[in-house]
Amino acid sequence: MKREQAKTVILVLLVCCSVFFTYNLWTFKPNYDFIQNSQYLENAPISQVKNEPANVIRPYQMFVHQNAEHYGTFKAENIDFLWNQLRNWNISEVKNVSSRYTSDQLDEWLNGKSESKKIEFVFSDKIPFEIFQSIFQYKSQKTIYSSFDRIVLPQAKANQPQKIIFVSVEQRLVYEASISNENARTIIASIIEKKENLDPYISIDFSEDKNLLLPEGKIELNQMKYIINSISGEDFKQALFTNPSYVRREMKPTQNVYTDGTSLLTVYPSQERLRFVNPTIDPSMFIERGKAMKQSIEFLNNHGGWTDDYQFFNMDSDSQLVSFRLMVDSVPVFENNTNTFGPTEISMRWGNNEIATYLRPLYDLDAEFVPNAVKMPNGKEVINLLEQRKTIEKENVKRVFPAYEMSATAEPRIVAVKPYWYVETESGQFVKLQAGNDTLGGNSDGLE
Repeated sequence: MKREQAKTVILVLLVCCSVFFTYNLWTFKPNYDFIQNSQYLENAPISQVKNEPANVIRPYQMFVHQNAEHYGTFKAENIDFLWNQLRNWNISEVKNVSSRYTSDQLDEWLNGKSESKKIEFVFSDKIPFEIFQSIFQYKSQKTIYSSFDRIVLPQAKANQPQKIIFVSVEQRLVYEASISNENARTIIASIIEKKENLDPYISIDFSEDKNLLLPEGKIELNQMKYIINSISGEDFKQALFTNPSYVRREMKPTQNVYTDGTSLLTVYPSQERLRFVNPTIDPSMFIERGKAMKQSIEFLNNHGGWTDDYQFFNMDSDSQLVSFRLMVDSVPVFENNTNTFGPTEISMRWGNNEIATYLRPLYDLDAEFVPNAVKMPNGKEVINLLEQRKTIEKENVKRVFPAYEMSATAEPRIVAVKPYWYVETESGQFVKLQAGNDTLGGNSDGLE
């Protein structure tokens, strides 16, 4: 009888234990806060630099037009003064005034052929108005879905408010607003009055419907050498992955591959570039231009991707690729196609709110050697060369501008940066102008 009672007690205990463990299994809640905090603490940004849109979205060129005379500059010290002033001025609600201009009238007004006095900012690509709205003191909640590549500040007449005009050359759109700040009219009039401090430009009718503004004389740019500092793939692993401790690395002869099972980071050390992709994200999904630009800036801020001076350069409408280009003295830098050291562009493609593709250099510019000044060919010389290029049709020329080209040298970890004239075509290609073996970038002055 005692043996049967013992069996019963043991059976009851086993049943109770089973019920207890089953209850705990059903009601168990893991401490996700600890995991999330650990993931956050493991991430380490590449740099501590963070940028607002106004720091990386800015005009690349400024003109002053007066009585069919033109003065221009690419220099940051001239452009940034007025650009920073403009950011602090209060702008009234914009209105569409495109009907005031025929297509020919708009071209004549923009090209400075009229008697009006004005300042013109030129951007390297179309900027959505919502970006300008976030940069300027613009309080209206009215939504404008258009994009603009010019801002014009006409000199105001006495006792009249200062106007600001947004122009889309491609879409033939003109929007106008007023600036309420009292000092705006004075500052703009002063810059126009001191126009001789800028380089004189000439207007050249390049084709039937194409007018180019180019320097009348030889402008000066520097050519330089830089010591390059490489950023390790491990640093980008720590910055880009949500939980770097879960990332596996595979070493290959020409590349290092990192993956957490979802995203893939491929580092190409000999090419000084990396590629970060999330194959689960559909990059073909349409995303608004302004949203893509804002997300790209925020993404670079979050992981410290501003390793050099990069500025928004363009966004391809078809591929939805947002590009930020390396700048030296506020002039864009392109890589040499035959003697390449590494890419000079950061580009991103989005799938709604998630990054789909991220391509960028694996280096930053460290120490600079003493620069040498180079006199660039004047506008007429550039046009003569452009007309000799049979591969570039006149109708396909969108703009001509100075830029730097970066190339490898015989010395390891040292690159040469030299100025040239570049052509952007309507089809989105960037072509360096050169004549045979003689480039239009001036003499090398011992940099070779």
